[in-house]
Parts: sequence; C-alpha cells; structure tokens
Amino acid sequence: MAFEGFDLQAFAQALSVPTQEALEMLPQLQKQPVAWQFAFDLLKSNNYNCRFFGAHTLQTKIARDWDSLDEERQEALRNELVRLVAEQCDAPMNVLNKTNQALATYALRTVPESWNNFLPSVIKEIQNSAQVLGKNSKSAAHAVVDFLELFPEELNRATIASAQHARLVEDIKTSLPIVLELLTGIVCGLPGSPNISNRPDFVVELGNDTAWRTRAWKAILQWLQFGISSDALFIPLLDMSLQQMEVLALHQLSGDGTVDDDEVSAAAAAVDDMLSNIKVASKYSQTIGTQVLGRIGRPWISSVLKAALDSQDDQLAMRWGLPLISFGETYTEFLVKRAADQQVSEQIGVFMQIMLAMTRFPGYNGIDESISDQPLNFWYLLQETLVDFECEVGDEPETAPMASATRTTIKGIYLEVLRALVSKCTYPPAETWADADKDERDRFVSYRRDVGDALLNVYYVLRDDMLSLLVDEVASNIGTFSLANWQTVESVLFALKSIGEAVPESEAVHLQRLFSAELLSGHFMPVLQTTVDSSDRVSQWGLTSTKMSMLSLIGAYSEWWKGHPELLLVVVPCVTSSLNQPALVQTAVAAFRRICDSCRDQLTGASDSMIHLARQVLSAGAAVPAREQQRIFESVAEVVMAQTPDKQTAALGPLLSSLAEALNKGVQFLETAPDGISLADLEPYLEPLLNVLRLVGSLARGLQFSDEIEERAQLGDQEAVVSLVSAAQHYSSSAEMSEFRCLLLDLMGRLFLLPVWGRDPASNLIQMDDALLECLLDIVNSSTRRGPHAMDLGLGKVIGFIASAWTAVIACPVSSGSGDAMALGARWSDQCPAFIQSISQLVTVLASASSGSWQPNRPSVDDSDRMLGSVLTRFIDDIYVGISREASSLATAIEQQPVINEYIFDLGTRVLQTRPALFACLERSAVGHLCELSVQALSVPNRLALRPTAYFLTALIRLSSSVGGRTDVSDLLAVLWNEFGPIWLRTTLAGIGGAHPRSLLPNLAELLFSMVKHHPASVRTVMNELLAQAEFPSPHATASDKRVFVQQMLSTRSFIKVKGIVNEFSVKCRNLQGTAYVG
Repeated sequence: MAFEGFDLQAFAQALSVPTQEALEMLPQLQKQPVAWQFAFDLLKSNNYNCRFFGAHTLQTKIARDWDSLDEERQEALRNELVRLVAEQCDAPMNVLNKTNQALATYALRTVPESWNNFLPSVIKEIQNSAQVLGKNSKSAAHAVVDFLELFPEELNRATIASAQHARLVEDIKTSLPIVLELLTGIVCGLPGSPNISNRPDFVVELGNDTAWRTRAWKAILQWLQFGISSDALFIPLLDMSLQQMEVLALHQLSGDGTVDDDEVSAAAAAVDDMLSNIKVASKYSQTIGTQVLGRIGRPWISSVLKAALDSQDDQLAMRWGLPLISFGETYTEFLVKRAADQQVSEQIGVFMQIMLAMTRFPGYNGIDESISDQPLNFWYLLQETLVDFECEVGDEPETAPMASATRTTIKGIYLEVLRALVSKCTYPPAETWADADKDERDRFVSYRRDVGDALLNVYYVLRDDMLSLLVDEVASNIGTFSLANWQTVESVLFALKSIGEAVPESEAVHLQRLFSAELLSGHFMPVLQTTVDSSDRVSQWGLTSTKMSMLSLIGAYSEWWKGHPELLLVVVPCVTSSLNQPALVQTAVAAFRRICDSCRDQLTGASDSMIHLARQVLSAGAAVPAREQQRIFESVAEVVMAQTPDKQTAALGPLLSSLAEALNKGVQFLETAPDGISLADLEPYLEPLLNVLRLVGSLARGLQFSDEIEERAQLGDQEAVVSLVSAAQHYSSSAEMSEFRCLLLDLMGRLFLLPVWGRDPASNLIQMDDALLECLLDIVNSSTRRGPHAMDLGLGKVIGFIASAWTAVIACPVSSGSGDAMALGARWSDQCPAFIQSISQLVTVLASASSGSWQPNRPSVDDSDRMLGSVLTRFIDDIYVGISREASSLATAIEQQPVINEYIFDLGTRVLQTRPALFACLERSAVGHLCELSVQALSVPNRLALRPTAYFLTALIRLSSSVGGRTDVSDLLAVLWNEFGPIWLRTTLAGIGGAHPRSLLPNLAELLFSMVKHHPASVRTVMNELLAQAEFPSPHATASDKRVFVQQMLSTRSFIKVKGIVNEFSVKCRNLQGTAYVG
C-alpha cells in the first residue's frame, strides 16, 4: 500500500472511533517512516482512542524499527517517552499502560548499556516530569506503579540475547531495595499495618486504595522473580508480608469493606512465591521457619479457616491456605527436625492441624470443593523427609530418643491423615453423584487416584498400624454389607488396594485375616455374585463400584498370594466368576493377569482349569470383550509355560483343538459372504475369524520363552540349552501341536485365495482387510523366535508365506507392452509397515551366529541370509517403485510418505547393527535404491524422514571401515561410501547450514561425526571442496567461518565437542548471532 499523499489527519479521525478499516490499515502504516511522527501527533490528541493508538504505534516502532534511528535520536527519545508517560498519568488506564509499554520497550533496548541505574532514574524522572507538567503526585504515582507492575512482564516476553539479559537483570537487582520500599509502602496502607516511616504522601494516598494496594502486591510478585539474594532484604520483606496478611485477615473478617478478595489473592500469591523459594529456604530455613511458625501460631489464620469451614467456602480457604501449603512443601526438613523441639512443637502442631483442616475440607473434591487435593503433595514430602531424617540420625544411642520422639509425633499426625483420606475418597451419596456432571465426576475419580498415592505415603509411616485399622474396618463391615452402607466398605477396600504394592509379601498377621478362606468364600464371593435389578441404576452403581474395588484389591496383592498357594484355589474363582458380568470384565481380567504373572509357578497344578477357562472364554464369544479374551489367553499361556514341556503339550492339546475348530468355523462363515461385497460390508462376516486369530496371536505371545533364557542358551548356559532342547523335542513330537501348526499354515495360505476379496482394478491385486493381514503377520512374528516355540511354523515356510502375501496384496510384476512392470496395490503404503515389522522380527531371530541345537530343522546361517536377502531385496525394490510413483520427485514423495521411510530405514539400521552379513545378500539394485532413498530423505526437513535415515547412515558409515573380517560386506560398504559419501556429506552440511530446522542438528551432528571419525581423509577433501563454493551452505558464513569449522571438526574425537562446533557453525550460517537462539 502506497502512503504518499495519504491523509493522516483523516486517518487519525478514523482511529478516534475507531473504524474497522482504520484498524486494518494501522499495521501497514506502522511500517512506514512517517509513523514515528504520526505516533507523537496522536498522543497530543484530546481523544483517548487516538492517544492509545499513538502509544501503540510508538511501542511498535521502537520494537521493530529501532535501527532506523541514529544514536542522537535514540538518546533523545528517552526524555520524550518519560514526558509522555507523565502526560498520560491521569489518562484512562489503558492509555497510561500502553504508553508505559512503549517506555518499557525502550528500556529493553538501552538498559544497561546507555541507561544505567535504570529503575531509580525512571521513577524519579516520571515524578519530576509530572511535577513540571502540573500533575498531582497521586497521578504521577499511578504512572510509576503501573510501570513497575508492567516492566517485569515485558522483560519476560522479550527475546533478548542471554548476555544482555544477564546484564539487565544485574542492573535491576541493584535497584530492588528502592522498588520494594516504594511498593511495600503502598501495601501497608491499611490501619494496623506495619509502621513504615517517612512514606511520601503519594505512597500514603495510594495505600488508602484497595485497587492500588492490589496492584502493588502484583508488582512485588513480578519483581520477586529476579531473586533477592540478600537476607537483609528478603527476611524483612517476608516478615512485613506475613504481618500484612494478618492485617488483611482481620479487616476481611470484620467485614469493614476496606479489603476485597483480589487484594487478598494478590498478597497471598506474593507470600506464596516467597515461601516457595527453595534457594532461600536452603540458606535460612531455621530463621524463616521459626518466623513463619510464629506468625501462623497467632489466631488470625485459624479464624479465617474456621470462617471458611463454617461457610464451606473452599475459595476463601484456598486464598489463605496456599501460602501455608507452599511453606510446608518447602520447609519439610525444618518441620521434621523440629517436630519434637519443645520451643516450636506446639506451633508445628498448629500448622499440622491447619494442613489437616484443608485435607479434610467438607465436600467432595471436584464436585463441590477444590482445596482438599492441594495438601496431598505436602504429606508425600513430609513422609520422604522423615525417611531421610531417620537415615541421617541412625540408631545411635545419643540420637535415638530424638528420632523416636519425632516419629511418634509425626505418626500421630498421619493417623489423622489416614482417617481424613479414607473419608475424602468415599463416594458421595447417590443424589449428589446424580446431580454432578461428567466433568465433576471425572475430577472426583482423578482426585481418588491422587488420594490412593497419598495413602501409600501414609502407609510408609504407619505400616502395621494402618493395616490393622483398615483390616479391622473391612472385617467389621463386610459381614453386614448392604447397598445402604456400600460407600464406607468400598472406601476402605480402595485404601487397602492403594497400598498393595508396598505391603511386604511376608506380612503374616493382618492379610491372613483379610484374605482368610472363610472371608473370601463367605463374604467376598457372595458380594461378587450379588445382582440387582438392572433398572435400579443407583444400586447398580454402588454394587459395581464395590465389586471393582474388591477385584482390584485381590489383584493388588498378587505377590502376596504367591506365598499362600493354598488360597489361590479360593481367590482365583472369585476373580474368574466375575467374567460373566460386563461391567467387571476389565477389572477382573486385570486382577487375573496380575495373579497369573506373579503366581505362575504356584498355578501350574491348576493348568487344566486354566485351559478350561480359556475354552470357556472362547465359547463365550461376545459376552467377554475381545481385548479381555486376548489378555486371558496370554495369561493362561504364561501359566502353562511354567510347566515342564511334556505337561505343556498335554495341557495345550484341548485348547488347540478348540481353536482349530473355531478357526475352521470362522473361515467357513467368511466364505458365505456374497462375492463382490465391499470391505465395510464384509466386517460382520470377518469379525468372528479375526477374534479367533487374535486369540491365537495372544496364545503365541504367552507361549514364548523369555528373552533372558534364549540369550543364556545362545551364550552356552547348559541349563538353558537343556531346557530349550527338551521343549523343542516335545513340540516337534506332539501330534496335536504338529496338526495345529499344519492347519494354521494351510489356513493362512487359503485366506489369500478366498473369492470374497475384491480386486484392485488397476493392479488386479486382492484388497484384503488390514486388520486380518495384521493378525496373520502378528501370529508369524510371535511364533518365530530364537528359541523353540510350540507354534513355530518353520523359518523357510514363514519367509515363503511373507513373500506370497506381499505378492498377493502389495506388489507383483506384470507384463506390459514395453516389458516388465510393477503393479502396486491401492493401499500398499498403509499395509507395507506390517510386512517390514515381520522382516525386522526375522532379522532379530537370525541375529545370533547360529540357531542352536534346539532348532535342528532351521536352515543354516548362510541359507537363511540368502532366503531373507531375496525377500528383503524384493521389498526394497518395490517400495522404491511405490514411493517414486507418489509424486513428481522422490524427495516430495518421501515428505508425503515419511512413515514408510521411517520403517524401511529402521529395518536397515537393525540389519546393520545385528546382522551385517545380510546386507551383502541384497541384490545390487536394492542397495542402490536404498542409498538413493537415503540421499533424498536426508534432504527432507521432516523429523520422521530424517532421523531414521541419519541413524541408518551413521550405522552404515561406522561399519564401512571394519565389519569383523567379512570382506564381502566391507567391500560393499566401501563402494557405497565412495559413491554416495560426497552426496551424503553435502546434504548434511546443507542441513546444518539452514536447510533443516535446528531441532534436527543433533542427528546431523552425529552423522557428520561418524563420517569424520571413519573416513577423515576423504571427508577433509570433500568438505574443503564443498565449503570453497560461494554461499554454501549459507551466504552468512564467511570463508574464515568455514575454515575454522573444518579445522575444528577434523581435530576433535569428542562427540560432545562436535555438537557444540556444529551448533556454533549453524548459528553463524543462520545469522542468529546475538539472539536468544544462541546456545
């Protein structure tokens, strides 16, 4: 927009309204040189809107066009700005505030280089200018306080180089006493406030106004962020603030109208900040701790909290209580060490009662109160500090009495905390719950979880005393349980569940009472089997909540059950009997899994009943959600694996038979689907088969030997080898298992031949459902292991299946008029990652040097590499073709398909790290395509594209100089480096120079470090050639910068130093010197 001949007077008139057109045009005008004078003209207007926009324009020009002013004009601008602030001191607050913003922006440009002793001078200059202009002292004070409140905020928002920021803060710190003296003089304006002598009249006047006292408190809070290192300043400021809090409390309780909630909140925030200062607390904990307790011990705070409790005003309690909570959290060490000290023990007791009052504040957190969650962290910190204290004092005779007295004192407090927390986690009455909306209910449930964590800390203090109290509660109430008192029983069950992880497995007194066979079968089981009319939603809610807590309680003590196997026959049915109740299934399965994980060895005698349970779940169908069925199957399989191999095969036979029958039924039902049906409409026909296949996958995961046993066997551990060999022999000789493996492999192949699948018109490839494809590959992944597996389909057959599936759904060669071509499935990019994951699993399986005697039928290492290399070559070549077709350029296609790039290079990295010999089995076309993809992916400024590519190249370059004697591999990698190394290096340097975001610099630095470390001679030559080019990698880097960069890179072998060198060079290339982005 051209502004020559622009009518500024008419524009000013439009801003006085202001019109929408003027507001839209103003930012454009502010970019013009004429805006400097226009801003001053607007500030002379009688219209306050014009003045506001004048101040706004002036601030914008200072921030944006500072360099357009010469030094003389910059210096003169200071006096003009101070005068403008003084002129606007009696204007509306938005005008004054915006003018002060302009002055603050100027200060950020000039302090301290050309404006020393900034704060005292700005205060004095504003007051002097106001006096010259005939403004009254109170209005001038308005301007001063507004600036003092505003400037710290502006400093926080500004982007300033760290060095300048440090100098500016140092200048501010020297002037803090003057600033705080002025502000504290204002806040102490109430009758009864601490006496501050020699207060100027304007300070006294502002101190009579609650609004300005509030602003002064807010300003104090802002200035506290700069840190007050002097105890001579901080401690008196804190003492004055605590005294003033007492004055505020007395005035608010009296209801005289001189204090409002905003002033109390502002004062409390400032005190809260001071009491949260960890650095100060570490230096002056005794002085400040005693000082604060002395103030808290006075009746004012108790009176305020009593008023809040009587009126159930949680906001009132919050305003006054938060500083005390901060004190407790910051000074826990002081409180613990002095808890038994007679000089302050009474005051500490008062403080603890205040914390308890807030913890048990009446109501239901998240529904009708929001303060009881605030002290929870204090109780955690207090417990942690008590532990540290006891470790510190030890059990020496001279310290034992003090430690005992301290623990006794704090233990008494935690008994009250326990009662408070159990009460607070109790569900509300039905009518209160019904009236609460979803957000309120969610907040209450979240609060209960926090209470559960806090109860754990209470247990660490009370130990057996807490267990005894809670178990007594359950024992006395469970026998008379009814839906009239369910909340009480449930809250205690919840509390016991919450401490389950901390109760030792050896506990032999209280848990024996809680989990006695009589209590489990006579009370737990009847409650779990109790039903109510489904239309009675209130009763349903109470009963279901109690049952869920009961099941969670059983699961929480899974480690304890391990030491009491005689009770497992009672407790497991308590859990499994709940599987037929939809609302309890998830909780019951979670408890079942925890018991199975912990008590695997103890449950081996019940494997038949476990298998029976799995068959029941299989036949239950949709009655048990699919995800929970899978979890049960996996847990059952893990229990079976704890037995000897002969017992494993015997136990699994009936389950495999049931699964085979279910698989055949699933396929037969799928075959009834009409030909040509869409995938969306096919879902009802496919879902039964999918569910069974997922159960097979879960069973396969549960039947795996642990990684630890497989690794031990590969290292030659005889016990592990014997275990794996024995398992392999039983798995191969079991007729039921062999039959199931054959059926499964045949069924997996048949699925690709079913006529229900539509064909892609363009490629004629089948359009198989993604979920089914993932299920099949998941079974393959889970059953193909380094060790033997009951469902191992054979490595050769697995590789063949993966190749056939790829040809069926992803890509296949076709003949065309111009020769051979490649047909790709319509959804190849979505289905491709699942295949890559399967190949990655096979690479892991083959990572060891040999398969071991437990895999006698597995192909040799070289044969396996050749088979896998052939499939991997096919994958890479097809993926390259697929990506190439996605866009006009390969780089654009990678940017559009970063996930495939991530998967393929993650696989490449795994091959290089675990099975480098496999890389030599790739055909030259695949290797070339992989390198071409890496070149393009390295140039894409996308984290998903670049990071895995950089990791792959780092691994490749690291191996290119040495691969343990494999000359075929080393020769290949050396050829790749010679061919592609200069391109990788150029692209890496371009990224460092600004082509890529700075967040990717660590990855580029690691890649460059690897190049320099393993190929220093060639890197030196290529880097010198590349950096000799003008404006590469950036026009901002000078020849000297480039020369120093090369010298530094080639002279260090420390990656930490390399990261610093790369970052420094990148900053220069991006022209970011002297900004906040440095470092």
